[in-house]
Amino acid sequence: MSGPSSRGLSRRHLLGAGAAFAGTALLPRSVWGATTPPKRLVIVFTANGTIFDSWLPNGTETSFTLSPILSSLAPFQKRLLVLNGINVKSAGNGPGDDHMKGMGHMLTGIELLAGNTMGGAGTPAGFAGGISIDQRIAADVGPNTRFPSLEFGVMVQNSDVWARMIYSGANQPLPPMEDPVAAFSRIFSGSTLSASQTAILLKRRQSVLDYAVGSLGSLATKVSADDKVRVQQHQDSVRAIEKQLLAQTGACTPPTVMKTDLTKVANYPAIGKSQMDLLVASLACDQTRVASLQWSHSVSDIPMPWLNISTGHHTLSHIADTDAASQASLVQINTWYAQQFAYLLQGLDAVLESDGSTLLDNCMVVWINELSKGNIHSHQPLPVVIAGGGGGALRSGRFVTYSPQQPHNNLLVSLANAMGTNINTFGNPAYCTGPLSNLT
Repeated sequence: MSGPSSRGLSRRHLLGAGAAFAGTALLPRSVWGATTPPKRLVIVFTANGTIFDSWLPNGTETSFTLSPILSSLAPFQKRLLVLNGINVKSAGNGPGDDHMKGMGHMLTGIELLAGNTMGGAGTPAGFAGGISIDQRIAADVGPNTRFPSLEFGVMVQNSDVWARMIYSGANQPLPPMEDPVAAFSRIFSGSTLSASQTAILLKRRQSVLDYAVGSLGSLATKVSADDKVRVQQHQDSVRAIEKQLLAQTGACTPPTVMKTDLTKVANYPAIGKSQMDLLVASLACDQTRVASLQWSHSVSDIPMPWLNISTGHHTLSHIADTDAASQASLVQINTWYAQQFAYLLQGLDAVLESDGSTLLDNCMVVWINELSKGNIHSHQPLPVVIAGGGGGALRSGRFVTYSPQQPHNNLLVSLANAMGTNINTFGNPAYCTGPLSNLT
């Protein structure tokens, strides 16, 4: 191609300007990147197991009725995978009590390290002995975004093994962000614009594109016929960016976050809502493609006065099954968490991607727990719900039962594979036989 003139811009300069423009825009990267939206992974944790009979759907793989606990997810049933028969086999070994092992093994699939933290049973333990699956995936997809991953928490409060599920490596727990105001500042610092400011910024960016197109037109008069074709192609791509900008600017609007007392139990729902709004905006703005939301911690004893439940969650989970009142309260608590999960899915489904799909279509949102049943501390069958299509990687709208039960390490491998991370084993290989069948 001919060299740049004093009045024109070279292709390299134009591309450089375009890259600088893209880097300052708080917009989905699909606006300026490939036409196929990227895949995203979201992990959602709630504690103390569930009431499995009230959690398990009824019916066949493709024709099923959601349970009372999961009923609020009915609008998304065709985009759900409800899994039965997942066994956290690795949690049968190593130090720690069952809550500690459930939390530490849940995303790592490997034993806890020896340590000094003594639980209610077992031997003292430390943190997990390996990386969590989200961080393994983030190592592959994270370089494409500002944050390799973002961890959100709701009244996690503690910093011990019971309160950590994300690990960058052995003995390397990652704490979640618990304060929505601080999280907003970290993720969206400098991006708080009024509606009028946003309109002005969009106009400026549109003007940059107009200038780029004009410069390309000028450049086209100074180059060979072959290069003219390339310049025209670049002009077309710039105009495509402009159209996508105009269509999608509203999809990446940081939420309003209010300062809240993080110690007041009554604020638990409001804090959770703020964190979910921030999580959705973080994905919509392509600040990250891997995120997690941790409601409290394992052994969580948060009461729920907004449900008229004054007894702590963990305390209720240890009462015998013959106590009808406690069982009803536990169903109510888990139903409430399902409603929060539905709120998150609604937020993801409201974000339109560049190809007409939604953010939820391109997400895998995995709801998981450290236990199956609280009062016997069981790790199987683990309650697992996966929402979203993973960009076409999952066959959703199904209730899948594995018999015989499958080690949960296989589920972790499947999640990685669906996100494009090509691994055949994860965690302790003694409890992993490869990806799950009948999932993707």
